[in-house]
Amino acid sequence: MNDGACRVKTGRLIFLGWMAMASALAAPQAVQLCASCHGADGNSASPRFPRLAGQQAAFMEQQLELFRERKRDDKGAHQAALGKLDAAAVKGLAAYFAAQQPAANPAAGADAKLLAAGRKLFMEGNLAVGTPPCFSCHGDRGEGNATAPRLAGQHSAYLLSQLQVFDVSQRPAAAEMQEIVKTMSADDIKALVAYIPGM
Repeated sequence: MNDGACRVKTGRLIFLGWMAMASALAAPQAVQLCASCHGADGNSASPRFPRLAGQQAAFMEQQLELFRERKRDDKGAHQAALGKLDAAAVKGLAAYFAAQQPAANPAAGADAKLLAAGRKLFMEGNLAVGTPPCFSCHGDRGEGNATAPRLAGQHSAYLLSQLQVFDVSQRPAAAEMQEIVKTMSADDIKALVAYIPGM
């Protein structure tokens, strides 16, 4: 490698290192806006608040933008915090939480029969009534993707609350889930919210 190429490569490495350091220094300021509810590492202790650790970055970024644009109703809970962040900060925040390690969070007190029913619904659905298997959108391990959230390790109570709010006013972007939930019985939902957190 000649001197010119070496200087270019060294300069590029220094630049990338500086960018990584700047990102690391900036992250805590944005994270502090979320940490009181979601935890600094995204593993919220309270079932009132979703766990963000390991959530898909593209999905999280989309949801944060929906909150910011008031297209997802949260009674204004995110408006003050998101009002302080620009689009680049939102993207960085999503990337930060996506990189955090999800903690184990099995549902307490769920019996084996209920867990088995939840697993069957997640992996096979109930095609007789039109319920597709959850894994077809959310992944074999509940890891999610750019358009469907990570479910594994999420709080049971939070999962239940979200399944109950799939209506046009609260989750307008989730038209497909609105239709799926209509096919599910109360027992189906109970089984799923018992099984999914332990995935």
